[in-house]
Amino acid sequence: MVRDLERTRSTSPFPTSAPAANSVFYRTYSRRGLKDKNLRETWGEVSDRVLEGLIELGKLTPEEVSLIERMQRELKSLTSGRWLWVGGTNWIRKPENYSGAYNCTSTNVTDWRSFGLMMDLAMMGSGTGAVLEPKYISQLPAIRNRLEVTLRGEIGTTPKEQRRDRTTVNICGNQVEIFVGDSRQGWVSSYQTLLELSSDDRFTDTVQVAIDLSDVRPAGETLSGFGGVANPVRLPGLYERCAKILNRAIGRQLTSVECCLLIDEAAVTIVAGNIRRSAGMRQGSSEDAAFAGAKENLWQQDAEGNWRIDPDRDSLRMANHTRVFHRRPTLEECTEAVRKQYYSGEGAIQWAGEAIARSNADLLDTPEKKETFVSLYQESREQAKDFLRTLLIEQKSKV
Repeated sequence: MVRDLERTRSTSPFPTSAPAANSVFYRTYSRRGLKDKNLRETWGEVSDRVLEGLIELGKLTPEEVSLIERMQRELKSLTSGRWLWVGGTNWIRKPENYSGAYNCTSTNVTDWRSFGLMMDLAMMGSGTGAVLEPKYISQLPAIRNRLEVTLRGEIGTTPKEQRRDRTTVNICGNQVEIFVGDSRQGWVSSYQTLLELSSDDRFTDTVQVAIDLSDVRPAGETLSGFGGVANPVRLPGLYERCAKILNRAIGRQLTSVECCLLIDEAAVTIVAGNIRRSAGMRQGSSEDAAFAGAKENLWQQDAEGNWRIDPDRDSLRMANHTRVFHRRPTLEECTEAVRKQYYSGEGAIQWAGEAIARSNADLLDTPEKKETFVSLYQESREQAKDFLRTLLIEQKSKV
């Protein structure tokens, strides 16, 4: 006779209708060591932490605090996922880390600093949007220098108390030494510096770049401020992969797809480092066929029937590619895009006029105003901008 086993009552604060909630919470949002280095936060402790952070940030009234607290306790409305992780921590109070509270960002790619910024944002946990339309990437410098990268110094060999936080760069003739600093800023600076070397006009021949990784903390060591643990497994290959992409473009500017590859190589390194999931969007021109088809046929089959992903384009999986229309797309173009998404998950398009109208719903508060704006945008973006500016002035005059 089989006896019924007595089941212990679940102590999870989450409803039984969400069976994965407890594991997701402890995997993603519960921090270790804020009060006890050996324990993770409970849901109640996370709720208290993020609420305290909101009170400090928003200077909330008692009524607002009461409402937010009740909504959290009843699991009806929560703060953003980013705030559940960083809200109320000492880390987010530092000015250089404020972007870590944002789930999404957008950057017009016009210079090497744009690339460094996106790596910095991704390492803080923010999703990265890169606008790669011709009017922006045409401002990038042409690639003039061939880069030969060599690695030296094993990760984690410098004693902890002797590690350099910041990246240092030594240049002598065509020889460059980059000592990668053991910090978020150190990783970002070393990546951006490598990109800058490709267009620097002080060099007269191939640039010999030595990357020293000995100051970088080893895998498994705690990231005391942001939380989690280090895992620099993909960092050494980042520099070689980026140099390979840059070397292919010598004598010209980067294409939109090459920009994607450079951004996504940094993303691969970050995701492998346990910092966050991949969350990227790349926005290109509606007329950019190479950009639209960059992720087609990523998987290839050899003569023996074995499938493998194209190693030169593997990193493109880190982000979605969206074509931006500054005119109303035709029915045929919309149909083609939806069909492409059905078969591959890619091929998204955006009608910028509609997107801007939605983001200004407070000004375009009637169907007539919205239609006027969209029509103006189709004819002249400057006229559309002036229309919004006029509405804004009228709104302020009524306050």
